[in-house]
This record gives sequence, structure tokens and C-alpha cells, in this order.
Amino acid sequence: MTASEAIAKLAAQANIQLIIFVIGLIMCRILPVIIFSPFLGGEVIPVEVKMGVGVTLSIVMYPIVAQRIGAIPSAPLPYIALLLKEVFIGLTMAFIISAIFDAARVAGNLADTMMGSNNAQLYVPQLGQQVTLYSNLKVQLSVVLFLTLNGHHVIIEALADSFVLVPLDGFPKFSAGFWPFFELITRVFADMLRIALILSAPVVLATFLTDLGMGAINRVAQNFQVFFIAMAIKPLVAAIIMSIAIQMIIVRFQDEFASMLAILKHSIRLLS
Repeated sequence: MTASEAIAKLAAQANIQLIIFVIGLIMCRILPVIIFSPFLGGEVIPVEVKMGVGVTLSIVMYPIVAQRIGAIPSAPLPYIALLLKEVFIGLTMAFIISAIFDAARVAGNLADTMMGSNNAQLYVPQLGQQVTLYSNLKVQLSVVLFLTLNGHHVIIEALADSFVLVPLDGFPKFSAGFWPFFELITRVFADMLRIALILSAPVVLATFLTDLGMGAINRVAQNFQVFFIAMAIKPLVAAIIMSIAIQMIIVRFQDEFASMLAILKHSIRLLS
């Protein structure tokens, strides 16, 4: 082997090593979104499939960062710092995406608590935990709506934009300052309760009025077994109101998804 061939071989090996380093950085940003986002199936999807999706998306995203591949450090400490940065960005995006699904779960818990049926629980693989009946309904409804509206396409687009605004070889600059980004994350956390109250409002109000009517009846006829009758009436009232208000809940889900995706893109701009 001549010297030129040896140099060419070493250069090729170095390029392959650098490409692997870059793919690893891309995966550190993508995998948190894949792992922690309920719309991707949660524990139903095997880890091997999630890793395969992560690798596939990383390869698809590679041309976006290919021009800056030479700026990726190969030294251990700088590379680990970049890995931690990518994980931070990925977890931030996953938190914003998952907020509305967690709000749907909380809304179902509020409804079932008001009905007195929160002891009946089902396992939801998307969340990896036991939830109440109406929580299961609203979480599954939110997942189906999100996929029907092609929300996952918007998330992939947001991931691609994030590699342009916050490149692999750089750190977040917080162009508007650190506080606006921190305020946005705090607002997302606070909006979980707001969304949950809105989604559960029809059932909560109906069961509250049912309790109020039963209390009035009990004031007139004190021997009337209000507690036991309410246990049978409130689930029926909740089911009727839920059937009537399902269209309004779907429309509200659509509005909140649009708001969530706008917040996701805005958070990426704040990091740039």
C-alpha cells in the first residue's frame, strides 16, 4: 500500500467516524421526542422500533447539518457538552408536545372524580400508567385527533427547523434572553391546568348541578337516600353530557393542538 492510499484510507475512516458522531448528536435531539411523546404509542411500540425511527429520522436530517460537519469536535469533553445540549433541546420539545396529552389525562381525572368513578382505572400504554375511564377516553381521542390532523408532520418539520436555528456545533444563544424562554416553559406548564379545566368543564358542571339538585331534594325530604341515588345518576348524566359536548371537545382539541405547535416553533426561535 502506497502512502497516498494509506492517507486516503485514514481520511475515509475519519469521515465515517465523524458521520457517526454527527448521527449520535442528531439522535440525542430526536429520541426524547420519540420516547416521551404519547402519540407514538408509548410502551406499545418496542424500543427497537423507536430506535429504528430515531436512526431513520437522523439519517433524513443529516443533509441539513452536513455542511457544518467539520465544526463538530471529536474531543471527549466538548462532544459530551454537545450531547447534553441536544438532550436538553429534545426534552424541551418533548415537554411542550406532551403537555396537551397530560392535560387530557388531568381533565379525565377531574371528570371521574366529580362522578365518583375514579376508582375504576385502565392501563394506558401511551402514558405508561393507570388512568381513570374518562382519562383513557380523552387521551385516546387526543392521540387519534393529533395523528389525523398530521401533527406528527409538523413536529418533524419543527425538528428540521431546530437544526437550522440551533446547529449541532453551537449552543443555545437565547436571542431574546433567558427569561422569555423560561416564561414560555412556565406558561406551558400552567396551561396544562387551564386546558384540563376547559376539557372537563361540561362534565364537571353537569355533575356539580346534579349534586346541587340532590342537595336541594335532601333539604325537602331528609329521609331520601341522596348519596346512593347520586352514585347511579351522576355517571349517566356525565355520559349524556359527554355525548352532547363531544363535538365541542374535538374543536377545542384542534385549537389547543394548533396553539401547542405554534409554541413549539416559538420555543425553538427563542433558543436560537
